[in-house]
Amino acid sequence: MIAPGELRPPPPDLDRFAALRVAPLLRDFTDVGVNILAAASRQRSVGRGTYAFRAGDPADGLSIVARGSLQLRARDGADTLGEVQIGDALGGLGLLAGGEHLVSAWASTDVELIVLARDAFEKLRQEKPGAAMKLLIALSTDFAERLREAKGPLREFLAWQVSKRRG
Repeated sequence: MIAPGELRPPPPDLDRFAALRVAPLLRDFTDVGVNILAAASRQRSVGRGTYAFRAGDPADGLSIVARGSLQLRARDGADTLGEVQIGDALGGLGLLAGGEHLVSAWASTDVELIVLARDAFEKLRQEKPGAAMKLLIALSTDFAERLREAKGPLREFLAWQVSKRRG
């Protein structure tokens, strides 16, 4: 057993295709499309008890959980807002528009992420525009589904934003 703070051996490389294939975000992708994304992405390890990112950190890529789970928190040490597990995607807005993370992601286990960085996505847009467009559609559909499911103050805020744009 490895003690906290002790150096760990590097994790074995993941089969990025297999890790991406199980992601609901990519359910409409062909195997060829998933292979294209796998080739453009990289693996990132996050040790248990550490942050994959913190609220306010720059957001510059889409991550899909390949192993483990992350707790989403409004800020460091705050109550858990939710959890992402194998196949779940996070950071879609960072891929599209940059900015900063709105929540922190704390690793409750050792975590392996498959990351498509924004610069890799830009290269993909140039070299494989069909795959890039398919990913944009998948992200848009995912955002739309989440907005439709929004309840309470979030739904009211979104309605206010729409009316504010018209006025």
